[in-house]
Amino acid sequence: MSGNNQKLSEILKQHQTLVVVGGNWGDEGKGKVIDLLMGSFDIVARFSGGSNAGHTVFTPSGLKIVSHQIPCGLAQNKICVMSRGEFFNLKLFLQELEETKKVLLQSDDPHPGPLPEGKGAKKLADIYIDQQATLWTPYHSLFEAYIEATRDERKIGTTNKGIGPLEGVYKLRLSPLVGHLLDEKLLSHSIHALYKVLEPSLASLKGLDASIKIPLVEDVVRELLQDAPKIKDFINDSSFFLYQSLKQGKKILFEGAQATGLDAWWGTYPFVSSGNSVATGASLGTGLSMDNFPSTILVAKTLPTRVGNGPFPSEMWERQAAMAFTKEHPDLFTKGAARDGFLSANLEKINSGKASAAEISQYFQVLGDERGATTGRGRSIGYLDIPWLQYAIRINGPKYIALTRFDMLSGVKSIPVVVGYKHHGQILPPGKLPAAWELGDVEVVKENWPCFMENIGGISEADKLPTPAKEFLSKLEKHLGVPILLVGTGPGREAMVVR
Repeated sequence: MSGNNQKLSEILKQHQTLVVVGGNWGDEGKGKVIDLLMGSFDIVARFSGGSNAGHTVFTPSGLKIVSHQIPCGLAQNKICVMSRGEFFNLKLFLQELEETKKVLLQSDDPHPGPLPEGKGAKKLADIYIDQQATLWTPYHSLFEAYIEATRDERKIGTTNKGIGPLEGVYKLRLSPLVGHLLDEKLLSHSIHALYKVLEPSLASLKGLDASIKIPLVEDVVRELLQDAPKIKDFINDSSFFLYQSLKQGKKILFEGAQATGLDAWWGTYPFVSSGNSVATGASLGTGLSMDNFPSTILVAKTLPTRVGNGPFPSEMWERQAAMAFTKEHPDLFTKGAARDGFLSANLEKINSGKASAAEISQYFQVLGDERGATTGRGRSIGYLDIPWLQYAIRINGPKYIALTRFDMLSGVKSIPVVVGYKHHGQILPPGKLPAAWELGDVEVVKENWPCFMENIGGISEADKLPTPAKEFLSKLEKHLGVPILLVGTGPGREAMVVR
């Protein structure tokens, strides 16, 4: 065990449970943090989100797995629980499961038994899917397309996975559930009831676009029933399983999806996802009482990012241009002379004070390969935003912070940091935000903070960080009032400092 891992293991000994949540608008690197933490836990439970989430993790031997619905723990062969708060897409789950099996069969990592379809050397850890999790149908995604088509300039910019309708239909008491897959009559009845309510909207959608095909209810039911036997053994009461596991002394890591800014209640509504992304969502999504969740780690990105629409106070550049940039310049997102030259030229402009907002944003987009794991969209970059993080800390009450991609500031002389929000001429107190519809109108108060000229990429020992980097972290910690436990120094799994 490396010194870093041993230090982290000692810290985590005191926690039977730990909740991991995002502090910004997603894409903070939660997958990497979970990847690092889960070696100290027996079970990884996902409590919210759906197939619109994308977490990139690696097997112990370094093989890449992109997880959308299955908790990240499968990469390290941990028991995985998909809780009641997660939205379940059967077809995409089976695709993800097969892709994960292929990766694990290629690895040299130890596994405790045979996979029936494998080479007799490996076995997947157990997966539990809650019997009352909401079940996706094609009608959910079509209804979402209809809603987006009616919004005009107020489009949310969704991933088209039907997540909003999954949550909305559930609260209208019309949702098919995962357990219905085991009862043909019940499944057929629930999907017919759903279709009957959505039929006028689906007809309107077809009126907007005649090429759209609305599947027959019988076909939807038949396809779901064909695949249902493949997950029959996974379906159970996940809440009771987790409850029993805690009583048996098992250690559980609770994995969130999306982030504070995308939480349905506490994010920038209506430009949010539809799950409970904040720390209290762990209790809501799993059915475990609040006293089971004393500790949370908030994952925050040094330079926050956002995709889709919605307010982003510290944003550097125009959103749509930033989102299109990756597809317009694919050569810059591939290792080579074009990328190297671009980064060098833009960094020189930044350090001379001559870079435009677009050039600063583009530099960090290319440097951090800021593209969505699920959509491939470019991510719009913002400056480090202390008022937003103070709000996220108030909502989530974290014990620790994990600050990712701190290495992005390597070689940068100084950078603006947002230290306050001014609203109606008044500086807002720490932890307070205006109403979501007014957040885009706040005036950000910035300070120029010295960075560090040394390249800290890949550093994993705290004492090897240059003095200016240590001073930056200490300064940030004082503003936030929460210890920064982990500091990411690159995309690799070992590129993490434990402080």
